[in-house]
Amino acid sequence: MCATEAPLEPLNGIRLQLRELCRHLAAAHEVFVLAYGWPDQRGEPPAGVELRLLEPPAPGAAGRAVDRVLSVVRREPVDVVRLGGPMSRAVAALLSERRFDVAHVTLGELAELSGELRGLPAVIVPLDAWNLNAAAAAATASGVRRHWLRLQRRIVSRFVSHAYRPFARVVLVSEHDARETLRLDPSLRTAVIPNGVDAARFQPVDDVTRDRSLLLFTGALRFPPNADTARLLASGILPRVRARLPRATLAIVGRDPGPDIRALADLPGVQVIADAPDLRPWLARAGVYACPMTSGTGIKNKLLEAMACGAPVVATPLACQGLGVQDGRELLIAEDDGAFAAALLSVLSDAALMEQLGSAARRYVLEHHDWRTVARAFEAVYTEAIVEAGPR
Repeated sequence: MCATEAPLEPLNGIRLQLRELCRHLAAAHEVFVLAYGWPDQRGEPPAGVELRLLEPPAPGAAGRAVDRVLSVVRREPVDVVRLGGPMSRAVAALLSERRFDVAHVTLGELAELSGELRGLPAVIVPLDAWNLNAAAAAATASGVRRHWLRLQRRIVSRFVSHAYRPFARVVLVSEHDARETLRLDPSLRTAVIPNGVDAARFQPVDDVTRDRSLLLFTGALRFPPNADTARLLASGILPRVRARLPRATLAIVGRDPGPDIRALADLPGVQVIADAPDLRPWLARAGVYACPMTSGTGIKNKLLEAMACGAPVVATPLACQGLGVQDGRELLIAEDDGAFAAALLSVLSDAALMEQLGSAARRYVLEHHDWRTVARAFEAVYTEAIVEAGPR
């Protein structure tokens, strides 16, 4: 496996997906991971996984400027410029000393590894539709940065239109992401494998009473779609809830909030909890998990974790993409601010509904998002790639 981030803590969506996949694959296979180890990362990989870390690029201001010029000249996303070269050299060195049956590449930023992997069956795992994430980042920026990110969005779309083509399969987490990626390159052979959740770690806590005035949102708070959601909850939705339920509070709990997100704590009823070591106590206590996401792609790990903990959930249709959930069964679905606030109030005011939604959410996760099932799906994709490649 070649990855932009190592399967080490602290976990975000990419690191979590890779870590759990490695952990389950290592029970039956030899797994070698070549990945960038970022300054915040620590700890050991899952048992049975051999990990070789690469030093991440830290070019300084001048180096970043050079990377941006190269991105425009080469018409490659800037992260491809930054991450591709060192990883390509490391892969070439590794393949000169070791033999492998199949290669797994995460994320799209490493697509140019296809040149080094010739002769080795390989799949690429962008997880999400990269061009949509690039568009979301551009939409929330301002000034010069917004112009730069709009340019990157166009470069990303052009890159995706051809760079995934050498891989035997392109694995996305939802049908929506697969359709969007195929729109850019209809020749691709895609596979949809949803994310999982560690339902043994994230589970209901019987001796904790849910706070029927507490709304909760969690996530990596530097990620633009999560930051947008936090602002929407604090400024647009919570005031509507407090107009009917004055004691209602909102807890925004997540990693690395910027100054603008920290400033939301100045609003009435809002708490911002930065870098909490464990989300589970919050998920166990929340009266309702609020996920009014309006941008972003892929399956939301934070939503799966909340559901696994038996938290009643209110979410937008976009937050539910990739999930086989139904409004009124596993959660409530609402779109505009008024309907979302009304749905939150209906959950907080009805203990029976809270219990019904939480129990159904937990059952859904257990049936459809177990990491063992995800690992088996990847094994099938690897096998197809190996068979199609023929004898080596």
